[in-house]
Amino acid sequence: MKKIAFLSLFSLLAIGACKKDSIGTKPVITFKSYSSSPVSADAGMDITFNVTDGDGDIENTFNFAAIYDVKPLDTPFTSRPMPKLDAHKGTKLTAEVVLHLINTDFPQIADNPIKKDSVHYLVFIQDDAGNYSDTIVTPKLQVVYPQN
Repeated sequence: MKKIAFLSLFSLLAIGACKKDSIGTKPVITFKSYSSSPVSADAGMDITFNVTDGDGDIENTFNFAAIYDVKPLDTPFTSRPMPKLDAHKGTKLTAEVVLHLINTDFPQIADNPIKKDSVHYLVFIQDDAGNYSDTIVTPKLQVVYPQN
């Protein structure tokens, strides 16, 4: 009797350990890297992210808000289209996505010029089915402004 109970318990543990790895339909985004550190505001930069989606319909919008130390309460989100990732709807997709920022993406403060600031980004993505990823926060990065 003890052997049957032990074998039953062992079977249940083995079945539980063999679960499929499923990320579901909610897209997942993680920060990977900045193209430069510090960043020159007049040159721009690239921010690289890893994205995963269980059903492959991730080609909708990429949303980000820049949080600067000089203006920490000014946090409007900007939306950009996701790049075409050759996704096949219904299949798991894992990709690397680059957000390209140019000099106009950095505030140009003419009336109160600053030499240095720091920035971090709040980022989330939306897939074609309307599912949103969690909002992530990138590490802080120093921004250097050109002096006139």
